[in-house]
Amino acid sequence: MTETIRVLHVDDEPGFAEMAGEFLEREDDRIEVVTAADASDGCGILAEDDVDCVVSDFDMPGKNGIEFLEAVRDDYPDLPFILFTGKGSEEVASDAISAGATDYLQKEAGTDQYTILANRVLNYVDTARANAHRQRQLDAIEAAEEGISILDADGEFMYVNEAYADLYGYEADDLVGEHWRILYPDDAVSRVENEILPHVRDTGVWSGQTTGLRADGETFVEDHTLAQTENDELVCTVRDVTEDRERGQALAALHDAATDLEAADTNGEVYEILVDAAEHILDFDLVAVDIHEGDALVQAAWSLDADTEGYWEVTPLDEDTFATRAYRRQETIVADDLREYEITPADPDYRSALTTPIADIGTFQAVSREPEAFGATDRELAELLAGHAREALTRLESERRLRERTAELERQNQRLEEFATIVSHDLRAPLNVASGRLELAREDGDSQNLAAVAEALDRMETLIEDTLTLAREGQAVTDRERVDVAAVAEQCWERVVDESGSLAVVDEFAIRGDRDRLQQVFENLARNAVEHAGDDVTVRVGVLDDASGFYVADDGRGIPAEEREAVFGHGYTTSDDGTGFGLAIVEEIADAHGWEVEVTDSAEGGARFEFTGVELVEEIADAQ
Repeated sequence: MTETIRVLHVDDEPGFAEMAGEFLEREDDRIEVVTAADASDGCGILAEDDVDCVVSDFDMPGKNGIEFLEAVRDDYPDLPFILFTGKGSEEVASDAISAGATDYLQKEAGTDQYTILANRVLNYVDTARANAHRQRQLDAIEAAEEGISILDADGEFMYVNEAYADLYGYEADDLVGEHWRILYPDDAVSRVENEILPHVRDTGVWSGQTTGLRADGETFVEDHTLAQTENDELVCTVRDVTEDRERGQALAALHDAATDLEAADTNGEVYEILVDAAEHILDFDLVAVDIHEGDALVQAAWSLDADTEGYWEVTPLDEDTFATRAYRRQETIVADDLREYEITPADPDYRSALTTPIADIGTFQAVSREPEAFGATDRELAELLAGHAREALTRLESERRLRERTAELERQNQRLEEFATIVSHDLRAPLNVASGRLELAREDGDSQNLAAVAEALDRMETLIEDTLTLAREGQAVTDRERVDVAAVAEQCWERVVDESGSLAVVDEFAIRGDRDRLQQVFENLARNAVEHAGDDVTVRVGVLDDASGFYVADDGRGIPAEEREAVFGHGYTTSDDGTGFGLAIVEEIADAHGWEVEVTDSAEGGARFEFTGVELVEEIADAQ
């Protein structure tokens, strides 16, 4: 079952929010949009309902978009948040990313922006859900990746994990038994002793920023959390703020790369942007993109050293490599030390690798000559970049298929036209001969069977015209115009029916379609009505009750239910003089417009032809 993606759109212009919501829901039927007029209403919705992504304007009464973002981050630190605003500047974008925005998108004219916004929403929600799933599975490992230590009541380290020791430049065993003061400069020690520790003893917990001191004498700003246990021990977690700042800068740069990817015209451009972003934004030295072709992954782009040959140009999918594993499993693989794996790298100097799939399109891979070169942030950003590339490549493939389909339809229409012309020529040639012979026979006075010959020739002429009409009217309608249905119906009625019949236009309305083909529809239906109901038939034309199209109804004897599908078949007729193409042409014209046509009973017991899926331009007036 497809999982719904619930989007909260906060904008102080309700009309724009609702319109944007409709466009997003049209882009992907998984998306469901709820709207709020300001940050306060948005916080209320978040508190009561499950939301997968927030899209917010910047310039709003009360809290602006960044202030709203900060409020959201307090309670929902991992919820995707896109700032979608008409007030665009580098300062706003930088502030948004620094405050924790997932992305920043400026409002523009036209509807293409909603396709971009929908792609961003889908990408970030997919990434967030994948991260949440991985988080649930690897809670213990993720916790160990944080800098964590435990201190006794005297302030000496009882336990230090590797991440904590690495942050300060020590070995974990060297810190155990040491006092926490060795990790802070003098002014920071004073603050910890006089402000932070008293607060922890009073409340049990403290969180904020402190200045750490590394073994080499370098100081750095750290996010720091302390919690006191029942035994007066302290659990300490730290994170280097510099890493978070660099992540924010990388996300801002990836936003620009995503915009470039969305504007790419070829797959080659996508690969080039992908590799360039990996080099200059993610700071990966050795990068390659492989594309699935047949039973192998084929090298499409790379940024290896000029003097290296360390990459496979073609990798069969049945071979066991990190690229084929990631592609088959559809999951990212990070290898901290390639020498610990049985897989032989293309270059023996490679020590670590990160490989992430680009859906079923291929893989993105980075390698390094240093062990443990790729951390959790590298993985997150690589997956995000690969997701942007996937959306761009999917868009290009859809556009390519559309172009091919359009070209094929044009070729089919051309062949159909040529066929109709050939059939017309081949039939008209003997018809012209027969007509000439008939004229000579009449001049010579040979009248035997001439009436039958003339009737047969007339029927051949009718069959040819109907065959041509059927062939041409089935071609897809590409150019549409506003057509006044009442005017067309009345014109056709005057040409086909004598004064004994009557036409009643119940509703005056207009549609978008091909005027000439619509005339053919009404002429054929008028002839059908006269043929089955007599010259004094009454035909009514109006709009369907649900405004999904229009109807044409007569007061004749109707069409039995068991014959209603058959009447649209080629050659179906109940008249000795009919060709059986009239209603078939009506159905072909409806199909060419993308409409549906079916037969039912009219209010008077006759036949009623209902056309649905029709684009009504306007209903001019209702009949009184």
